[in-house]
Amino acid sequence: MNLQETDEELEARTRLASAVQALGHALVSHRIGPDLAHELADVLDGLTMRVEQCEGRDRTEEVNGVNGLAGLLSGRNGRPAIAEGAELDLFRDSIVSGTTNPLGIGLKVRRVGDTVEAITTLRPAFEGAPGRAHGGVVAAILDETMGFVLPLIGELAYTANLNIDYLAPAPLGESITFTARLRDRADRKLWIEATGASASGPFVRAEALFLTVDFSRFAPT
Repeated sequence: MNLQETDEELEARTRLASAVQALGHALVSHRIGPDLAHELADVLDGLTMRVEQCEGRDRTEEVNGVNGLAGLLSGRNGRPAIAEGAELDLFRDSIVSGTTNPLGIGLKVRRVGDTVEAITTLRPAFEGAPGRAHGGVVAAILDETMGFVLPLIGELAYTANLNIDYLAPAPLGESITFTARLRDRADRKLWIEATGASASGPFVRAEALFLTVDFSRFAPT
């Protein structure tokens, strides 16, 4: 689900996303006065107007592109060859794992055997209760990590049900790791399980039911 863009364009969008994310985390974790707040708002309002004058995007076209999710899943026998240890990047603008989303969480995902491993460090904007990550953010990471199992098995599917057990607080400011694997399947049903852990041990576990859909409707034309 990625744009047809040059390396220069991708590098620029990635740098921009990182800068906007850093600003957001800084604003959440620091006290600023009204003057600076209004100054920033004026600058950002002006930049937003300039961006909105640029060409729009169509995600349907991006899905259908050869660099998109459909292109990946339409590989040989519907099963893409993903190398051991390879980083997985299905959608650069994903709010969870996208490198170019200015509101993104910054999850980094790779293949480890038949499982998916995803790593991130949650920063101040994702705080829920003091000193711990928001449970909804953790849920989004779990869903995304489970979704990355799909290209490993050559399927396109959607989350039908997600059950989560929060075992301990998810920490801020330190590396946390999520793993996911296919547990079972029957016809269109895929049961995928995942866990999240920090240096202190597991803090969350989950199981989801995914339902497959025919990815031929998304095949590149």
